[in-house]
Amino acid sequence: MGAYYKHTKTETVKVTYSFRCEHCMEDSGPQQAVISGMQAEINSNYKTLDEKKQDKLAEMAHKNLVSAVKEAYVNATEKHTYIKAFKDECPHCHKPQTWSLTGMKDDMFSTPIVCVILGIIIGAGCYFFSGVENNLMIALAAAGICIVIGAGILVLNLIKIGNKTKQTAGVLQKNEPAIEWDDVQHILNEG
Repeated sequence: MGAYYKHTKTETVKVTYSFRCEHCMEDSGPQQAVISGMQAEINSNYKTLDEKKQDKLAEMAHKNLVSAVKEAYVNATEKHTYIKAFKDECPHCHKPQTWSLTGMKDDMFSTPIVCVILGIIIGAGCYFFSGVENNLMIALAAAGICIVIGAGILVLNLIKIGNKTKQTAGVLQKNEPAIEWDDVQHILNEG
């Protein structure tokens, strides 16, 4: 059996933004958000990739970055939803801003849904592929554990959103961040 190597690459880009604090009304000054594309991966039997495969890996990583930047741009400009890369803590009073709640609410169900799907897949796998006599109980237990973990993560997300909602409840004025999309215009222009 031969060796197996996983080669990965991730591209990131910095975007400058600023915001006026909704609590103390101070300007945050320039802040940096780091937007990352999904990790690109190529599997190989060799420790190092040849030039052609390195170029393909770099191209995949860049494509993932373009997708992430475009998604962040559309979410911010059209939906007024901001990804976690745009930190909302005021550098002066250290309080959160209301504009970050939309991103948290938008992302609230993603991990719990993955856990439930994973539980169903693991449960089905245990049921159909285990050679054990009591495979239904094992399948239900495996699926149940994943579903309970998903429910726990959902409850934690709801608690985080509730806490942030309480912290931002008495704001003087609701503001949104000013994002300098010119920093990544070359990426947004890519097809």
